[in-house]
Amino acid sequence: MNTAPQEDLFEQVLPTDQQEEESDLEGRQINFRDAVMHTADWTVGTLYSQLQKGTINLDPGFQRRHAWDDVRKSRLIESLIAGLPIPNIVLAENSEHRGRFLVIDGKQRLLTIQDFLDNKLALKGLDLRQDLENLTFDSLPADDRDFLENNSIRSTLIKNTPDADFLYVLFFRLNSGSLQLSPQELRRALIGGKTLTQIDKYIEGSKFFAQVFGPGLDRRMRDSELVLRFIAFDRAYEAYDGDLKKFLDSTVDHFEKGGAAAEKELFGLFEKLECALSATIDIFAKDAFKKYTGEKYERRINRAVFDVITRFFADEKISNLARQNSAAVVAEFKATCGIVEFRSAVEKTTKSNEATKNRIDIWGGRLAAILGMTYDAKAARIQ
Repeated sequence: MNTAPQEDLFEQVLPTDQQEEESDLEGRQINFRDAVMHTADWTVGTLYSQLQKGTINLDPGFQRRHAWDDVRKSRLIESLIAGLPIPNIVLAENSEHRGRFLVIDGKQRLLTIQDFLDNKLALKGLDLRQDLENLTFDSLPADDRDFLENNSIRSTLIKNTPDADFLYVLFFRLNSGSLQLSPQELRRALIGGKTLTQIDKYIEGSKFFAQVFGPGLDRRMRDSELVLRFIAFDRAYEAYDGDLKKFLDSTVDHFEKGGAAAEKELFGLFEKLECALSATIDIFAKDAFKKYTGEKYERRINRAVFDVITRFFADEKISNLARQNSAAVVAEFKATCGIVEFRSAVEKTTKSNEATKNRIDIWGGRLAAILGMTYDAKAARIQ
């Protein structure tokens, strides 16, 4: 359905005002006093050694989502060889494993160093040292290779972090001056990567997800966040209190600690999402998960619309009935988008408890009526 490159496609969809942000942490008591910070000038060779030993955790699953292309990576290496300063790296000591560090800022720089010293990157697009074009680490002139390994990068080390909220605040602040990164990356490091890796595998294997969002993994993990939202709302909607970060964190924590039973539950939820995606594509085609403005569908996919459509179409009985009444369902959705309360709930303050309940109840009730079924507002389910 969509043919745009994955990173460009996700720039066009999923409004950023519907994702997690620092304001989600407002009202929490966060202790900033106990954390201990100091700086160290670690050489490129030392950082590479720490990466090889696993002392600095880059998360192998995340490496499939490199956000930098080869030209940007090459220019970082070129800057280091030329002796130019580069931004600091920020590391936080893992509270459960002394001497091991999570990357709070600088993951792409460290991935680039690892790739180049592993001879997985040939330099390209250079401006200052065009004589190094197409060279790998092993093929660099000896002087340049030695200078690179011994060049230092300022690193900020944080120890005795009080809790995960402290690191989330730090993460958001460090990324507030540029295109904000997805907190899924930090969630993977802080809570556990197993569940998010399973989500990655689901995305890579789902033809329906690829039809809507394009093939491959989004470099900034917005695809993963969408799937996690579906999982969280489908299994524990009644527990949502308007704190999206806490809600998604607790969902990952549930599956990380739940053993075989939780893993079985997770795969069952993937099957439900496949059902929902398949039905949405059949009924809405290229307009899947987009808000109708009164004249046309918006260009962007809307996270909040994704939430409400997938919630009900995840039920096989409902999705089959909706297919049989597809024209009526589309007409009813267009009419629903004209309701002030619904429109507000998918446009403004979409993460609030009230907005979430409003959009689910409004669409659930109207969809149930079209299908000749009953909407249970307490369970937020169609029966």
